[in-house]
Amino acid sequence: MTRFLPLILASFLVPATGNAEVEFLYAEVFETRYGDIRVGGEQFQQTLWHDRTQLPLPEDARWWVQWAEQGEGAYDWVLASHHHGGNSCGGGFYILRLDESGVAQSREISDCDGLLLDIRTGAGWIEIDRTDLDIEVPLVTVRWNGTDYSETHHFDPIAPPAGAGADVTRWVGDSGYSILQDAGERARFGAEMEIWDMQDLATRLSVGTGVEQAGDWIFATGCQPHACGLEMGAIGVRVSDGAVAAIIRSSDQTDRVFGLGDDPAFRALVAEGLE
Repeated sequence: MTRFLPLILASFLVPATGNAEVEFLYAEVFETRYGDIRVGGEQFQQTLWHDRTQLPLPEDARWWVQWAEQGEGAYDWVLASHHHGGNSCGGGFYILRLDESGVAQSREISDCDGLLLDIRTGAGWIEIDRTDLDIEVPLVTVRWNGTDYSETHHFDPIAPPAGAGADVTRWVGDSGYSILQDAGERARFGAEMEIWDMQDLATRLSVGTGVEQAGDWIFATGCQPHACGLEMGAIGVRVSDGAVAAIIRSSDQTDRVFGLGDDPAFRALVAEGLE
């Protein structure tokens, strides 16, 4: 398919594939076959315009045109986003489909749900792959054809529990959160925790240290975004036998402890990270 060019930085239009994120343009104007999509308004009170017509979109944030493509047949596609300018999620994405009749827009895709990984278009449709906060869902596919909108959640297949030795040390240098995104590790931790406990722990490892090894343990600590010091977590796996340890800490509540979470060696390793 043929791509049309924005007014600036056209090379950024190629969407990412695999596990890479879509690379955004952060442009304020795009020229399509059916007119310009441009940002208008004061800073943090912006919206989008199609030529001389304001689109029915929120006016409470900054806006950018992030990606665009000339699709098959009569349609051009634009992905735009808005955000309040803070350091947390809370904005979102809109897909615009342009043809000779004007502009159709999708429902909002929240930027709190996950990162955008890939974008594909066909004869009248667009699909966007994104990650998800659910640790059992590695991929969600958003599909829109100008009227119908759907989200398909792709769940991990069931896997046997991960083992000891190299199955444990492979996580050194990765994030503690990543451990619980692995189906084999969830099966391992499932002997001591329910899946909702793992989800709570993963949330509390979202901001944190990389996985380290000390003696017979690998371990990591972290906190929930925007609640560090209040919602904390620690995770560990013993290298020699694959035994697990986990602590979920919430302010003014008793620690939720799983597996060998009270083991003195593990407690000593994670004490500073849980402060």
